[in-house]
Amino acid sequence: MEQELDAARSELSSGQVGALTMDDIEKIAFHLSIAVQKERYVQRMRNASFALPGLGQFMTGDNLGGWLFVAWDVTILAGTFVGAYLVLPPNVQFGSLDYLNSSLSTIRSAWLSNSLVSYFPLVGVIAGGIILETVLRYVSADSAEKTARKNIDEGKVTFQPTLDFGDGGLGLGMRVLF
Repeated sequence: MEQELDAARSELSSGQVGALTMDDIEKIAFHLSIAVQKERYVQRMRNASFALPGLGQFMTGDNLGGWLFVAWDVTILAGTFVGAYLVLPPNVQFGSLDYLNSSLSTIRSAWLSNSLVSYFPLVGVIAGGIILETVLRYVSADSAEKTARKNIDEGKVTFQPTLDFGDGGLGLGMRVLF
């Protein structure tokens, strides 16, 4: 935002606010619209990768990074499910209990026959999976943000100055050109 403001200041015909012309105000608005577009682009890539690790990387053109984050995400999820199953008490695992053909009362009875302490490892595995998934989401989001900023700096993504009147008032619109 500061870079765009500096660019706008350098184009002004006068240094005083009261002496600004409509042309000066338009130049400032256009520079600010570009700054807003850049930040929205970066935030959109960050949010996409936080929601689904790897998505922001794909959107910024980093396909290798995208596939790596998807692979890590699938590995964490699969590991959590397999680990959770393996620490279940033996009497509620698939080999001991037929979930498709047993009555709900039989299934409920099997689950309640174990003490609460016997389910602690399950809670630990699930909590570990949640922690790993959260860390992965933050790392993926940070990576997508850096790639988005790099794309802007290298000119791989460009923005056009716009004024948007669509929301009923003067707003700064966004138009991204790839």
